[in-house]
Amino acid sequence: MDLSSLPGLGPKRLEKLNKSGLSTIADLLYNIPRTYLDQTKVSKIAELHDGDRAVVIGIITRAGIVKGRMSRFMAVLTDGTAEISLLFFRGTRFIANRVKPGTRWLVSGTVGSYRGLQLVHPDMQPFDEGEAFNGQILPVYPISEVCREAKMEQRFFRNLYKTIFNFPGLTLPNACPRELTDYLHFAPVMDNLRALHMPKDFDSIYKAKRELKILELLPFCLRMVKRRENQKIRGHERQIDLGNVMAAKARLPFQLTAGQDAALNTIIDGLNGKKQFHALLQGDVGCGKTVVAMLAIMAVCGAGEQCALMVPTDILARQHFKSLKPFFDAAGIRVHLLVGATPAAEKKVILGELQMGLCNVVIGTHALFSKDVFFAKLGLVIIDEQHRFGVSQREALLAKGDYPDMLVMSATPIPRSLAMTLYGDLKVISIKEKPAGRKPIKTRLVNAAKRESMKQFICKEAAGGNLCYWIASRVNADGSDNADESSARSVDDIVNEMRSFIAAFGHTDVNLAKLKVAGVHGQMDDTQRDEIIKQFAAGEIQILVATTVIEVGVNVPAANLMVIDQPDRFGLAQLHQLRGRVGRGNQEAWCFLMIPEGEAAETSMERLSQFAATEDGFEIAELDLKTRGAGNLEGNEQSGAWVFRWFDWIHDQELISQTLERAEHILKDSSAFNETAKEKIQTWYNEKPSANEDGVH
Repeated sequence: MDLSSLPGLGPKRLEKLNKSGLSTIADLLYNIPRTYLDQTKVSKIAELHDGDRAVVIGIITRAGIVKGRMSRFMAVLTDGTAEISLLFFRGTRFIANRVKPGTRWLVSGTVGSYRGLQLVHPDMQPFDEGEAFNGQILPVYPISEVCREAKMEQRFFRNLYKTIFNFPGLTLPNACPRELTDYLHFAPVMDNLRALHMPKDFDSIYKAKRELKILELLPFCLRMVKRRENQKIRGHERQIDLGNVMAAKARLPFQLTAGQDAALNTIIDGLNGKKQFHALLQGDVGCGKTVVAMLAIMAVCGAGEQCALMVPTDILARQHFKSLKPFFDAAGIRVHLLVGATPAAEKKVILGELQMGLCNVVIGTHALFSKDVFFAKLGLVIIDEQHRFGVSQREALLAKGDYPDMLVMSATPIPRSLAMTLYGDLKVISIKEKPAGRKPIKTRLVNAAKRESMKQFICKEAAGGNLCYWIASRVNADGSDNADESSARSVDDIVNEMRSFIAAFGHTDVNLAKLKVAGVHGQMDDTQRDEIIKQFAAGEIQILVATTVIEVGVNVPAANLMVIDQPDRFGLAQLHQLRGRVGRGNQEAWCFLMIPEGEAAETSMERLSQFAATEDGFEIAELDLKTRGAGNLEGNEQSGAWVFRWFDWIHDQELISQTLERAEHILKDSSAFNETAKEKIQTWYNEKPSANEDGVH
């Protein structure tokens, strides 16, 4: 249904709504109020206190725009018992044209106190002399600046929704089927939306919100439960080679931690079962997940099946291949590396060996799920840094075997609420200890005013043989229309800054003059980037300026210093990944967070202080969920699929287990729906948006 069919919406208003993301009637219906004004009771101004939610009726005695550092509109309202100030910092000219001395208003909002009682940006409605008070609950909508410019304020939207709900034949595309809402004893979706836009009482608002939240979460839960049930009827038995695993453990130059041993035993049990085994192995950076994965591969290869280890970058693939190959060679297991840069002749040999079963293990990148890769008997798929891959990519690899088992690994621990829903079909296995000998990484917040001292300290340490990362949030120094972006130092900026610093002071210190600085980022040629990182690992480059391209797969034990420029631009989970690049040996390591000056520092200080106080990735994941939301857990850009309209991962966690239980009942209670209803319900929950392309995890 087109917005232009609604009366009162001319081309200019339609344009403003479109710019605000409201281009269809469905968009408007889903644009639910952010809060409500309870206007069912009028208060006397003389009885108000700071913090009260109040509705007052009175006459404006004084009004006007007050000039100053921040211009504002100020009016004084009296109801005969006392006076209260009304303040507006936005839309002052528009307000000034409406709110004149002598006019009568119904005003509602939260009472504040500054040199007397005041209401800041209250909701205001003209209230004529002699007009009867008709107390009601008024919705308050989020309104964009472009809508305000077109004088589309609260009253406009309230009237617009009255028009919409009186529109004949009003329907909502892709709404939950009526058969399912009836089964759940929920009101139809349209009825719940009406209750939110045209509320009668707060009980109906609460009920409508709760039901819409559950219906929003339900598709995720239905898909997850369905996959979990499918695993029970898939899979096959195999004879795990425990001797192979024990021999490989004995060849390790260290002893597994208790957490690694427990994780390995759980995985072996799963691989030994008759049902398809899908698991998530999560743990902090450096906890030893890769060793556990290698031993699981040993078990499956010993049973005569093949394994594929897929990672997101060439660097990480090569690193795994180099570190794991000696162990596979010792066990008589043939392993190959397959990446995008693999020469054609070598790739042809690898593909032939995989298809004939002559190669037991392949380690690679996205190249593994290309159409020309075939396996003789793929038994186990392992995916490292799982959040870097979409579900369609993972399933393309899984489809190369006869329902192979799958182990996905993540160094970014998953908050419990997400694990229950988005990862609920995976057995969650956690490793919480770090290998023996690892020292805590000391994290300190440094004010940007101490930047020169920071550079001096880093250069002194680097001259003494301590390698350092300096992390930037931008790739290059190109101009940006975004003022916030243009203020961010880029890789280019910092490389030039450090080189200038070394040149200025190198004449007084021979060791300082020898320091080399280089930069790496994701837009570089892979070969060039790998070569620079290789030189850094060898100590030929002492200060490496980088973007988050180094957060995965870069292992330089000699690097024990890190400076993160403008850390407020990163999520806590991403900061934790970056911090994990240092302290990988047995030396003391430091991570410095270079806090920007001004407002950005004030707003991010508490969040970054909490991060600096802990190295527990599980605790950090929960903090990140609370401070940034599920849609930002993995950095600055993340699929919006985890960001729901109504369901809140923090405040609505109690609904998760209830919704999972409902999903199980819906799928089991097949007699409750006829075939047409089943088809409608399945179409509905398969069409719902989901994380990472077309799946849930």
